[in-house]
Amino acid sequence: MSPDFPTYAPSEEHELLRATVRELADAKIAPHAAEVDEESRFPQEALDALVQNELH
Repeated sequence: MSPDFPTYAPSEEHELLRATVRELADAKIAPHAAEVDEESRFPQEALDALVQNELH
């Protein structure tokens, strides 16, 4: 975020949540994305990963 507008910068807690979700998505969701798209199915792996990490 721009240092010119610190009032609008996300909080430290928000940035930590963003980083956590990004890591989870990269590690547990993205590897299955193409397969889920090709099979036109519900991404159960994504839901399982989110639930396991209490992000559902």
